[in-house]
Order: sequence, then structure tokens, then C-alpha cells
Amino acid sequence: MSRKKYQVYEGLRCAMMLCFISGYVNAFTYMTQGKRFAGVQTGNLLFLAIRLSENQLQEALQYLLPVTVFMLGQSITYFMRHWATKKGLHWYLLSSFILTGIALVTALLTPLLPSFFTVSALAFFASIQVDTFKSLRGASYANVMMTGNIKNAAYLLTKGLYERNQEIIHIGRNTLIVIVAFACGVICSTLLSLSHGEYALSPILIPLLYVNYLLAQEFYHIQTKIKPIKRT
Repeated sequence: MSRKKYQVYEGLRCAMMLCFISGYVNAFTYMTQGKRFAGVQTGNLLFLAIRLSENQLQEALQYLLPVTVFMLGQSITYFMRHWATKKGLHWYLLSSFILTGIALVTALLTPLLPSFFTVSALAFFASIQVDTFKSLRGASYANVMMTGNIKNAAYLLTKGLYERNQEIIHIGRNTLIVIVAFACGVICSTLLSLSHGEYALSPILIPLLYVNYLLAQEFYHIQTKIKPIKRT
């Protein structure tokens, strides 16, 4: 039975890098930007409600910032994708370039500017990422929030093993792998943030550039009408 072929943006390597990036970015903002999350808005909403219940209005508003920017990012991403599709552009490669640009500028300016800038930029970053990359080898997944992935991994592995369905087992296994990648990103970010503070954001450019490379390689093959490269 021949293996199914998938686009690079839904391949396992790309998903692992994206989840590593998400874990890294969220841990970075938590460690260096007032215990706020760039992409995990459930956590921000939780802290917002807790601070409100404690009558700490000023602190509560700090958690409202990433939530608001994240929501705004969804609207902007919708129009950017619509524009890219209309112009016949490769949206996944374009969005990857945009993410890299945001990360580069944020890494350079974070030590110089207030946390308002960093949290806003990275919340926007996370919003673009989560809305763009949604598929892992044909199955839906989330690369910014892990709650759904954890639920799906447990369900799919249980279902696949009970029904002896290798396809379902593979989906559950892949989901488990990206969860581990997210956790690795959190660990790396936490250790670097503890030792380098706000300068710890720049290493995120390494996995981002790798994602750019994967997507650009596929785009080149498509444009030159070369036989699609194998996905892993």
C-alpha cells in the first residue's frame, strides 16, 4: 500500500517546528513579559478573571492586551489570506515569511521597548500561525494550544489500539509527537529566559528559518514542475 503524499505545510517536520515555536514563544512571554501568554489565550483569560475577582483592575488589563491583539490578528489574517489567494500567491510560504519578519523585529527591539510592544507583536504572531497551519498529515490539530491535541492523542490512540486501526494509531502518534515538541520548546525557552532574559527570543529564528526552507523548497518544485518531494 503506497504512502499518502501531503503538502509540506501539513507534514510532521513542519508541525513539530511550529509547535516547538509556540511552546518557546509562550514560555518566553510568561517568563519575561509579566506572566502573560502570547498564544494561549485561555491562560490569559483565566488570569484576567482572577485579577478582576481580586479587584486588581490594572493588572487585569495587562492580560486583556494579548487577548485583544490575538483577536485582531484573526481578522487581519483573514484579509491577508484573501488578498494572497486573489493574487495567486503561496499563502503558507508568505505567512511563514511574515512570521519570520515579526520574530526578527521583535527579537531585536524587545530589550529596548516596553513589554506592550513584545506582547502585542507575539500575540499577533501566534494568531497568524494558528490560523494558517491547521492540518497534520490530513488530520486537524492546533499548533499554539495543546488542550485539544492532548485530548485527541488520548482518544485516537485508545480508539486505534482497540480497533486495531493503524491509520488512527499513526494520527494519534503524530499528535503525541507535536505535544512533546511543544513541551521541548517550553523547556528551552524557560532555561534561556532564566539565563538571558529578554535576549532569549532570538533563537526562535532557527526553527522559523527551517520552516521557511521546507516551504520554499516545495514552492520551487511546484514552480519548476518537478515531481513532488517525499514527505516525512
